[in-house]
Amino acid sequence: MTSDVSADGKHRFWMLDLLRGASAILVLIYHSSSAFPVAYAAVDLFFMLSGFVLAERYGESLLQADGCRNFISHRIARLYPVYLVCTLLGAASVFPLIGHLENWSFSTFAVSFVASLLMLPAPSDTVLGILPLNGPAWSLFFEVVANAVFLFTAARLRVAVSIVALSVPAFVVALWFLRYPPGSVWGDIVGGFPRVLASFYGGVLLSCLWRRGFRIRLAAWPGWILVAALAVLYSGFVLTERKYYLLLTFAAHPMIIGFGLCLARNARFERIATWMGEISYPLYLVHVPLLILLATYGVGDCFALRNYLGLGNTSWGGECHRDAIPLVAFLLPLSLLMAYLIAISIQTPGRKLWLRWRPI
Repeated sequence: MTSDVSADGKHRFWMLDLLRGASAILVLIYHSSSAFPVAYAAVDLFFMLSGFVLAERYGESLLQADGCRNFISHRIARLYPVYLVCTLLGAASVFPLIGHLENWSFSTFAVSFVASLLMLPAPSDTVLGILPLNGPAWSLFFEVVANAVFLFTAARLRVAVSIVALSVPAFVVALWFLRYPPGSVWGDIVGGFPRVLASFYGGVLLSCLWRRGFRIRLAAWPGWILVAALAVLYSGFVLTERKYYLLLTFAAHPMIIGFGLCLARNARFERIATWMGEISYPLYLVHVPLLILLATYGVGDCFALRNYLGLGNTSWGGECHRDAIPLVAFLLPLSLLMAYLIAISIQTPGRKLWLRWRPI
C-alpha cells in the first residue's frame, strides 16, 4: 500500500496502481458495511505489491554505496507524512471513546499517542488494535518490519525463496492457532511477522522472475477484468474461510499481479490508475478515523462502527436502527475527497520536503 509504483524510473506499472486504489476502496467498504467480507485479504495484496515494487526500485541500488541510506530516507518520506496526519485525525476520533471501550482510558490513550507517533504497537490490549489511534496502521508497523529485513537482504533470488519457504508454513500454523487473520491485535501479533514476510517476499520473488523474462504481452483493457475479478474474489468464500484465504494469498494475488505486469500501456487508463495509486495510501489510513467520527456522532447507521470495533448491537449510542442510511454512502465520497486533499497537500509536498532536507 505504501510503495511508489515504478521501476527504476523507466516503466510505471500502471496496473499495480489501479490494484492498490481498488483494493483500498474495497477495504473501506468492508469496514463500513457487510459487503466484500474477504477484503481484509487486500492487506496481503498490499504487502506483495510493496515487495515487488521495492525490489524493482531498490533491489540493485541497496548493494551500492549509500544505497541503504537512500532507501531509508525515501521510505520515511513516503510513509511518515501521511501517517502522521492520519494518526492525529485518528487520535481525535478515538478520544471521545475513552470510558466507553474496555481498557480504553485517558492514560492508555496518552501512552498510545506516544507509541503511535513512533509507529510502534501500543502496550495496551484494546479492541482498537495494536496501533489504537488508527486501526489499519497495524499493517504499517509490519510493512516497516519487512522493509527493515529487505534493507539487509535486497532482492536476491535465493534469499527471497528461502524467506518465502520459511514464512509460509509459519503463517499457515499461525492461521490455525491464533486469531484469524493474525497481526492486528496483541493476542495474535506474533502471526503478523510470517504473514507480512510471506507476501512481501512473494512480491520480491515475482520481481526476480519478472527480471528473468517470465512474462507475456497482453492488451490494456483486461486490466479492468482483473479489478472486477478482485472484487468478486473478495465478495464471498469458497471452501472454508481459512483455506480460501490461503488460496487468495498464495495463488490469486500472485496471478493477478503477474497478469497486471504484462498489460500494455494505455494513456487514458494510466491517468486513472495513477490517480488511484496516489490516493490509495491516504485513503487506507484516513477512512477508519472518518468512519469512527461519522458513526459516533450519528451519521448513517451505527452497525458499521460496532462491527469494526466488535461491540455488538448496543454500546454508548443506544440501539441501532436498521432503516438508517448505510454509513458507507457518506464514508466513501468523504474519504475519497480527504484522501485526495491529503495526497496533494501532504503526501507529495511532504515527500519532497523530507528528501530536500534529508536528515538521514
